[in-house]
Amino acid sequence: MNCWIFCESLEEMKRMNKIYKKLRKNTKGQYYLLSFCVFLSVLLVTSFSLMYFGPTVQEFLPEGGDTRKMASLLLSITAVGCFVFTVYAAGLFFRFKAREYGILMALGTEKRQLKKLLFQELSVVTAGASLAGLLVSVPASFLIWKLFELFIISNEQMTYRFGAVGFLPGILFACILACVLGAAGRRFINRSDIMEILRTQQKTEMVKEIQPWAFPAGVVLTILGILLGSGLPQVAAKVFGIGLPGIVNLFYLFSLVGIYWILLSAVAQSRAKKNRSKYYGNLVSISLMRFTAKATTKNMCVMTLLIFVCGFSSFYGMQYILAGGSVQTENSKDFSLHYPVLEEQIGKEEIYDTAASYGIEVTDFMEHTATNLVVSYHAKDFDDDTSRYIEVYREKEMASVFVPESDFEKLSGQDITVAPGTYQTVTTTDYHGFFEYEDGLQEVMNPDTGKTYPLIYGGTVESDVLAPISEPFAYVVSDEAYQEMTEGVQDAYKEWIISFNAVNVEDSYDFAKDLLAQYTERATDLSNHMGYWNIWAQKIADESGNEYSYGDRINMTMDNNMLLGDWKYAPAFNIITAQDRMQMISVYVMLCLYIFIISLAAVSVMAYVRSISVATDNKGLFESLTKLGADKRYKRNVLKKQIARIVQYPGMIGCVLGFVFAFVMDFMNDGMISAIECKALAILAVMLLGMGGILYVVYKYAMHKAEKIVM
Repeated sequence: MNCWIFCESLEEMKRMNKIYKKLRKNTKGQYYLLSFCVFLSVLLVTSFSLMYFGPTVQEFLPEGGDTRKMASLLLSITAVGCFVFTVYAAGLFFRFKAREYGILMALGTEKRQLKKLLFQELSVVTAGASLAGLLVSVPASFLIWKLFELFIISNEQMTYRFGAVGFLPGILFACILACVLGAAGRRFINRSDIMEILRTQQKTEMVKEIQPWAFPAGVVLTILGILLGSGLPQVAAKVFGIGLPGIVNLFYLFSLVGIYWILLSAVAQSRAKKNRSKYYGNLVSISLMRFTAKATTKNMCVMTLLIFVCGFSSFYGMQYILAGGSVQTENSKDFSLHYPVLEEQIGKEEIYDTAASYGIEVTDFMEHTATNLVVSYHAKDFDDDTSRYIEVYREKEMASVFVPESDFEKLSGQDITVAPGTYQTVTTTDYHGFFEYEDGLQEVMNPDTGKTYPLIYGGTVESDVLAPISEPFAYVVSDEAYQEMTEGVQDAYKEWIISFNAVNVEDSYDFAKDLLAQYTERATDLSNHMGYWNIWAQKIADESGNEYSYGDRINMTMDNNMLLGDWKYAPAFNIITAQDRMQMISVYVMLCLYIFIISLAAVSVMAYVRSISVATDNKGLFESLTKLGADKRYKRNVLKKQIARIVQYPGMIGCVLGFVFAFVMDFMNDGMISAIECKALAILAVMLLGMGGILYVVYKYAMHKAEKIVM
């Protein structure tokens, strides 16, 4: 008897397997779609992290800098974007499986068996697609890197190198994705009502009539959120001297609410009162959209935000490229050095000999001295107690570099006139400082004699050859005043300033690297200081027995990629600066490009999936329309309007929002739009049009597939 029962059970299993196999054939396309989405998401996340955590990128991103923070944020956005469109594709997969599992439950299959069956299917799909994504990520990231090298200056330091640690985010992402899909599948099976499962594909979320004011209110909220979120902190700081906390970013939520109202109004508003003939002529199409308004609007909101991310990332990537290409030199001189007089560094003879060995002709060689004098000046500071920017007077807290008028004219090539008893502040080109006042210097003191000299502001002069070597500024005084103020100053407070040009500077990279190596090798503890180190502030701290916050030493080797950024006495060689800048730009732009690709992929998948959902959910309706006498042209027109809106509304709103936000951010930064920013905005407009073209292709493909389902 037991044998008979076993055989019967075996036959039942075979019969169920045959049934299940036949049912599964009807949804094989959904297996392909889900597998592709899992594969693509794991591929994008892993390839991104392989490059981000690779030695090349990590070496060029400053430790703890804003660029590294932004890159980490981009990685998070990458993971979120990939997660969203994969989970969305899984939702469509479950909707198609609904009828299949409903039939199995009607035939007596227990939920426990269905859970096991679904778990096995999801495990095979997720594991297989994830493994494929992990394996393909290496050649994919390599090809993208090589493709990017065609457009960005590269050298041997910018070779493709990936770190094994880059696989960890991809593996973690795949595991989290598998757990979420498993939980979603379990929740799907736990629906006990068979009819509920069978009706999963026919669910609607009808909304009430949307008031006419919803659309304009949404527009106002969207603009208001952008203006308050991006502009309020700058206005508060510059106009009212108030520092706003990070919670001010919550103003951006106004924009999110506004976008939702705009889309909901566009989707669900009947407009029957405005144009009755048009309304009743499109009654079927309008009703269909209103029946799924909530789900459609949520989908459109996510797509809109992803399109915004596309525009935002491409804009800032392009702006970095334009900024890097527009800056010819960091300094008005091709080569510039400054170091303590007491240090035995390379001089004129060594420089000329090294240049000759590389076939480089040195011109305009200049050698001058500058003196660090103690300053008292007005500045702005942030008061933590009141959260306000207040004016302070810093009395004899630090020293700044002073040069005589004649030496400055030779160094900068500018003719200036400094009246007796006055000074001129030297700033970098296009300086827009906030904390220091260019006219704030009140008094100068000789650090050795203690004599003080009151001075009056006599103007500002821009010069990149001198300004970067002193905080808060460098200053120029008349030759007579300089002689008087520096009388009796020890050499410990004096610095050599050496500058020169090269005839064939574009071929001087090897020479510059050799000269930098010699300069770094000869550097001693006299010059081994951080960028914000100040000789007078160090003296005050030592005399008071306090620890000086900028007194740490740095790694004075050529292997330190941050040497030129951290070192107070770092030389300024334009050929090296330009190369390093392009390398940094290339890394950042590549990361932005990845975000663009990922966001666009997510939008495309979501638009396609939602379009197919419209067709499958309303297949019965289109069959009814056929019975009522509707021809193929009418049905196609109804379907076209549904799918067109799914792509059209998020595309238009997302593109406009991305452009407006980019404009507002740049304008609020310094109250103007520079030439570089104008170019970037123009290119952004072209890229957004190109994005619209891609979305149109997605729409046409989705329309083609949807027609096959309902026609």
